[in-house]
Amino acid sequence: MTTYLHDGIEFDLDGGFVDVIGIEWTWTGRYSDVGEPLLVGLGDPVPVPLPTVYRDHGPLIPLPKRPSSRLVRDVVSADFTASVRDGHTESYEDYALRTARASQ
Repeated sequence: MTTYLHDGIEFDLDGGFVDVIGIEWTWTGRYSDVGEPLLVGLGDPVPVPLPTVYRDHGPLIPLPKRPSSRLVRDVVSADFTASVRDGHTESYEDYALRTARASQ
């Protein structure tokens, strides 16, 4: 994890951020001449120092961490029948009955 402290807030540069209007900002892996991390926003290739992005577009909200490839593989290959049997997942039949009752 690569962090940067600005205004008393620790930023995890490896995770990326979204600003208040929904633009995603990611770290380029480079720093400005004064040691500030350079971020790029979606659609704009010009790097901007994190303090400038924070001032002009903040607050910056950390993006959720991406799931590991192992977790994705485990979820995609999960045994649906076993999941229903164990009570973790609602069967299609139970879902259809529940939603049909709700619409009456």
